[in-house]
Amino acid sequence: MLRVRLEYVHPWTNHAGMYLARERGLYAERGIDVEFTSGDFYRGDPAYLLARGEVDIALVRLNQLLFHQQGESSLLSFAVMNQCQIGGIITNKSTGITRFRDLEGKRVCIPMGVKRLYTELQQAVEKDGGDFSKLITIDPGEWEPDIRSVERGEFDAFINVAWWEPYQGSEPFDQLVVLPFDAIDVAPHHSYFVSVRREMLDRNPQLVRNFAEATAQGYAMAREDPAAAVHALQPPLCHIDPKVIAASLEAVTPSWFDADGNWGTANIDMVRSYTTWMAENGHLNVQLDRALASIDGGCITNALLPHSNDPMPQPLHLEEAV
Repeated sequence: MLRVRLEYVHPWTNHAGMYLARERGLYAERGIDVEFTSGDFYRGDPAYLLARGEVDIALVRLNQLLFHQQGESSLLSFAVMNQCQIGGIITNKSTGITRFRDLEGKRVCIPMGVKRLYTELQQAVEKDGGDFSKLITIDPGEWEPDIRSVERGEFDAFINVAWWEPYQGSEPFDQLVVLPFDAIDVAPHHSYFVSVRREMLDRNPQLVRNFAEATAQGYAMAREDPAAAVHALQPPLCHIDPKVIAASLEAVTPSWFDADGNWGTANIDMVRSYTTWMAENGHLNVQLDRALASIDGGCITNALLPHSNDPMPQPLHLEEAV
């Protein structure tokens, strides 16, 4: 069994291609029995679980990937989930918020007080000509709000996933206002990297290649047949209205594909730029020179994607990694 750890506490529409690939037998026909798992982080985040060998593939953030670069437990990304970041400001029309500078004087919730999100929000507001000091920022603790918190009047706006949390409310979808950080060109990046341990890749590169091929095919199928993608997602999201799944799916689908229509392609220049941005703003977990060396050393590759002609990463020799 191939154990794949998703990035969040439950599946959502960003995983549609994987679930559809499994439902249609794309993994099975390549001899892969896939189990998707999600849940809390009691035993560690997905990157730690992957590095310890508790899962075989995991969806991890760039900071986590760059932190885990030690010997055979080093992580390597062979695909990205989205061509842009997933976050942004979410609110509704009743608040009068239509752009980032409109957040002046408003109560803005930043989930779990993530410092990186404070920085992105400040840069977005200031880039739009606003005064960040006039925002009323709120840390909700361990709770991640969705649009219902705005409908109830608890906040005027909040930061979260621009393609999921907006659709969880009771008002019509045409009342939503979503301001992605990418819309104002603040810290563009891939949010999640599909990753394996280096030792697993060295032992069985064809398995990883087969998984990538089936997954890419699943995402292409989800793009062509959204109803099939909703059907594949409904069992793990049995508590979610299919209309909500469909609306979220429509919003997230364009983010999966590069300019040539391919799923999974990492933009290495954007990765390097975002790594530098994190370092400059105090959010990088390792030294910048070490992080850039890991990127230059191939910890992120497109070589295993079906459309790529990039050279395969060289096998990791432990004596070279000490």
